[in-house]
Order: sequence, then structure tokens, then C-alpha cells
Amino acid sequence: MRLLLALLYGLSLVLCNSAWAGTKAPVNFSGTWQLDPAKSDVRQLAGLGGRGKDAKDVSLSMVVDQQGTTLKVTRTLTVDGEERRESHTYKTDGSETTHTGFRGESVVAKASWQGDKLVLVSTRTMSALVKEVKVESKGVWSLSSDGKTLTIDGTVRTPRREQQFKAVFHKQ
Repeated sequence: MRLLLALLYGLSLVLCNSAWAGTKAPVNFSGTWQLDPAKSDVRQLAGLGGRGKDAKDVSLSMVVDQQGTTLKVTRTLTVDGEERRESHTYKTDGSETTHTGFRGESVVAKASWQGDKLVLVSTRTMSALVKEVKVESKGVWSLSSDGKTLTIDGTVRTPRREQQFKAVFHKQ
């Protein structure tokens, strides 16, 4: 009986320690981030400038402020010296938020954790000629172990095609 109790006690300690280890705090992405075009594949960003420029003509920086389940991201996109800025506040608990994008379009987004990665899913609704067009995107954010490199792997889906992208940012 004592042996059985000792085994059960030991097993409960292992399970408690495993549960505790699995509940570590999520990664914190706070900081100022600058896109590294040499390590990124972000050709679809050029379309945001509206002129079909190559990625080398595009500059993108982000300021991220993460507090608890709130993530505020301010993106600054510069094309040919013209700067556009958008700010979004996400709830990392998976609840939906609505914002205004670079061109004044409506952006509906959700953010949620998958382990130590943050998944951001958004739908932009834009007017194109006489109809509305929806552009869906999904980005998976991951942080390097030293906290100095933010990588976003994702997909942009338009009515015409789907594109994969990779954006690598360095902490400033």
C-alpha cells in the first residue's frame, strides 16, 4: 500500500511539473522591427504601394507593443519616399478586431497562440472598380531564441491567386 501511494505521489508530481512547464508565458514581440529585404520574400508588399514596385524599392518597419493579451502593431510602409502607416490592436485570445488598412480598407483580424508562435489571420475588404474584393492573409510570427529576429511566414490569398511570403525583421 505504501509503495502504491509513493508511486501515485511521484506520478502526480511528474504530471504537475509537466503541466507547469507547458504553461510558460507566451513570447513577447515588443520592440521596433525593421524588414531585412535580403532575407525576406515579400514581393506582394509592392502591391500595397500601388505602383507594382520590386521589394527592393519598399521599406517596412513595425513598432510592436505587447501587454498581456493585447498586441498593438504600427506598420510603416515607404514606397518611393511616400510613407503609409497603419495601426492595429489585436487580442491574442482569438477574438475578432476591426481596423482600417493602408488604403482606408476595412480589416477584420484574429490573433491566437500556437505554442510559442502567434498566428494572425485577417481579411481586407477593398473596392476594385465596381465590386468589393476580399484579400485574406495569414501570418505565423516566431521569435529567434536571442529575441533579435522576428520571422513572419505566411500566405496572402486574393480572388486571383495565393502567394506565400516570408518577412524577416531585425530588432532595432
